[in-house]
Parts: sequence; structure tokens; C-alpha cells
Amino acid sequence: MAELSWLNLTLGNLSMNKLWGETERSHQTLCTSTLVRTPAGLVLVDPPVPPAEMPALLDRRAGVGVDDIRHIFLTHFHADHRYGLEAFPKATWWISKEEQAFWVGKAEGPDRALLDRTSPATPEPFPGVTLRLTPGHTPGTASLLFRWRERRVAIVGDTVMSEEFFRAREVFHNAVDKTAALASIEFLARAQIVIPGHGAPFEPALEPEPGGMWGGGRKSLPTPPR
Repeated sequence: MAELSWLNLTLGNLSMNKLWGETERSHQTLCTSTLVRTPAGLVLVDPPVPPAEMPALLDRRAGVGVDDIRHIFLTHFHADHRYGLEAFPKATWWISKEEQAFWVGKAEGPDRALLDRTSPATPEPFPGVTLRLTPGHTPGTASLLFRWRERRVAIVGDTVMSEEFFRAREVFHNAVDKTAALASIEFLARAQIVIPGHGAPFEPALEPEPGGMWGGGRKSLPTPPR
């Protein structure tokens, strides 16, 4: 059996990060997107850019094409985590059954057409990969858990926005259930590597040294010696 492996296609960012002291939306939102190699083929989690940009991104970061992607998994149905869906008509699109059910009564027009093409994922959607419901950001937000080099890896979408949000135990302002979201964060603290929705992978157990974690913003930069 082929070894599970993974690669970040993009390292996401927020349009505004309150933990950096930002008070206005000044950046284009980008989600963190991950490519996972499994015995069932390549799985792309949260296609992050418009369909026309997906071929170049896949080629530049992974040396593969859109037809090499067998499966798409959406951690949740927010638009910034599914921008590139339509670039993959030959792939199977997966989402948790809870997330699918939540959006059935809300999605309309083109969004509903995309939702109708998704399939409810099983508890083990791919060999060696486990789905875990991690609700709070949305009712059906789900994480993918697997082992890589004997380490527990979790791809978590917006259950954890970034390492800063994890350390502060903060949820994003649009979480539908803050209590559930905080409980999901605590569950994911057991992973050895967390791949968040809008930031770089990090190790929950590895506490940053004082001043070692990027604080963001010009105010966090030390004054250089003269």
C-alpha cells in the first residue's frame, strides 16, 4: 500500500486578522489547501482559487494536472473553500453529510447546483483517512485525520483558523456555535500536526518560544539596533 503523504498547495490568510490588531478587511481571503496522496488516488482538500487558476497552481506546486485529482473533499461549504470545484468535473466531490444537510435549505442557484453534485462522505472516506466531525464554525465542518511518518495529522479547515487562533483559543466571528467550536479545537489539540484553514501547519504540543511565533503586523516587529 502506498504511503500517505501530503503537500500544501496554498498557505492561506485572512482578509482581516484581529489577533494582529487589524481592524479593516485589507487582504484577499485565501484558504489553506492540501493535496493528499492515498491508495485511492490524489485527494484535494478545499480547492482554493478560481477554476481557471487551478491548473497552473497544481502544476506549479505539485507537478500534476486537474485530471490527476480523483477526489475533492470540502471541510465545509463556505465559498472560499470551494472556489476551484468546477475545475474538477471528473473527480468525486465529498462533504460531510451534516454539512450537506445544513446547506440544502440555504444554498440557491449556482451554489445549490454545486451542493447537489457533492456526495456525503463516510467515516473512512479514503484508505487510511478518517473523517471526524468538528462542528462549530458550521454545523457540519469536518476534519480529515491520518498518520504520516508515524505522526497524527489533522486537516481541519476553519475549525482552527491559524496557529494564533489556536493558541488564543479563539474562533472566527462567523462561527455558528462558539461552544461547539471551542470543543472541536480542544479535540484537535491531540493531533501532532494541525493544518488550519487560513495559515501554515503547526504542532500543537510545541509551544513557541517567547516572541517566537509570528505576531503579525508592523507593531509586532522589534526595533532594529542602530
